[in-house]
Amino acid sequence: MNNLFFQEKDPFSPIRYGYDVEEVICRRRTKHQDLLIFQNTYWGKVLVLDGVVQLTERDEYFYHEMLAHVGLHAHPSPVDVLIIGGGDGGTLREVLKHKVVRRALVAELDMGVVEASQEFLASLSSGFADPRAKVLETDGVDFLARTKEKFDLVVIDSTDPVGPAEALFSRECFAHAFSALKPDGIFIAQTESLHFHRDLVRQVQHNLAQLFNLVDLYTVPLATYAGNWWTFSIASKAHDPRQTLRKCQVPTRYYAEDVHHHAFLPRSLYERLMAED
Repeated sequence: MNNLFFQEKDPFSPIRYGYDVEEVICRRRTKHQDLLIFQNTYWGKVLVLDGVVQLTERDEYFYHEMLAHVGLHAHPSPVDVLIIGGGDGGTLREVLKHKVVRRALVAELDMGVVEASQEFLASLSSGFADPRAKVLETDGVDFLARTKEKFDLVVIDSTDPVGPAEALFSRECFAHAFSALKPDGIFIAQTESLHFHRDLVRQVQHNLAQLFNLVDLYTVPLATYAGNWWTFSIASKAHDPRQTLRKCQVPTRYYAEDVHHHAFLPRSLYERLMAED
C-alpha cells in the first residue's frame, strides 16, 4: 500500500489541504521555485508550486474557463490577448478556442513551469503549439511597464500574492495594464477567495475603479483552492462585463452564457462588500 501523503504549505491561507499521492511524476527546482507533479486517484495529476496546489486535472477547467471566457465574451472582437503568468497553459488553451483571437501572448517568468506542463500535462499545454501563441520569458509587471503593444484583453493568471507575484496585485501593475489595453479593452485577474481574502478583493476593486470606467467581480466554486469561493476581478474601459456581446460557440465544460450572467455577485451583495470597513 502506498502511504505517501502531500500537505499544502500555503502562506496565504488559514487552512491546509492534504492529498494521497499515488505516484510522484516530477519533482524539480526551476530557476524560481520548487515544482512538483504527482498523481492522485481522484484528482488525477496535481501541479504544485512552492508547496501550494495550482491545479488538478479533474477540476482545472472551472478556473481556466472562467478566467478566460467571461472577458472574451464581454468583448465584441478580442483579437489580441495578453496573458500574464499562466505557464501551465490552461488559460491559453481556453483563449485559443476563439477563432477571432489572432494573437495570444504569454508573459511567463518561469519557463520551468511551461516545460513541465508540456512534458507531463498534455491536456493543459496543447495551446503552446498553436501558431497564434507566443511565449516570452519575462517578468509580467516589467513587460506591462515596457510594452508599446496594445491588447484587447489583459489576463493575469498568477499564483497567490506573495513573493514575486505580489507585484501583480499592485495599483502600479493595474495602471500599466490599463495603458497596454486598447480603448475598449478589458482586464481580468484572479483575486483569491471571498472567505479568506476579502480585504485583498476589496482593495483590488478600489484600485481598479480609480482607472477603469467599469469594475466588477464574479466568482466560481473551486474545491481545491483554499477558501473555495474564488473571485475574478474584471475591469473594462467601455463594455459592461456582465453582458455577453458574442454567442458562446466554443466547447466548454462549465462556462455558458447563463453561467456568465449568474457568476457576477448580485448588486446588493457587491455594494455591501465594497462598503465594509
